Amino acid sequence: MTKVGILVHSRNLATHAWEDLVFGRPERNQLGDHATLARVVLTLEPSEELTCIVFGRGTSWRDGLNEGDYSKKFLLDNLDRLREFPALAPLLARCDAVGLEAFRRHMESVIVTAEVRNTVEEIEAAAAIFAERGVAKVVQIAAASHAARCVKEQAVARACGRIGADQMWFTVATDMAYHGTGPQDVVVLEPLHRRDQPMTRVRPGLAEAIAPYFQLPDEDKKAFIALVADFMDRAARRPDPAVLNRG
Repeated sequence: MTKVGILVHSRNLATHAWEDLVFGRPERNQLGDHATLARVVLTLEPSEELTCIVFGRGTSWRDGLNEGDYSKKFLLDNLDRLREFPALAPLLARCDAVGLEAFRRHMESVIVTAEVRNTVEEIEAAAAIFAERGVAKVVQIAAASHAARCVKEQAVARACGRIGADQMWFTVATDMAYHGTGPQDVVVLEPLHRRDQPMTRVRPGLAEAIAPYFQLPDEDKKAFIALVADFMDRAARRPDPAVLNRG
């Protein structure tokens, strides 16, 4: 049997439309974090054994509970509502009483990490928990607008030796994105590598130039964004040389 662990990335409790991100929208069959968790658990192969589910304990609080514990309570309080999702209803319907009880026990046994300050620490804390329990396969669940970064941070943690070589990680993006955005709004700056692209040899590349942005004070971030927006606006209004030449 392959031991499976699941990491559900936590969501700051002050996040706009928190419940939509975490639970989802049943009326649209859009699965959030917890609904996606249920789908993963209910579709495990017979050769796979669910060993543990991990929630990150972020720094936000609500109703006297930290982020991880509040999320776990929300999951249990809304467990019966999972049947409202057309994608989940048949999966739950095919479970007998024993299977449903096992499903509930898995949810009640969610492990909440020690406090973590960011996605990197969350991944590392979860990887350590999985290592203690001999987990070989990890399913990492994150919102559609957060999953790309989670894959990147997971790869960095692995490269730094903070994820065991015996753990294989798979990332599942939910159907939900941050309020007012979609997956198409995520920008991935991959270092250029193709020899047929002239920009490949330009240094620093865009990814390298942008990397320090996240360490900047907020006022510097605002100034940088204004500069970029102004440049893009002017570039967009610049006449196309090909059109001018045809004239």
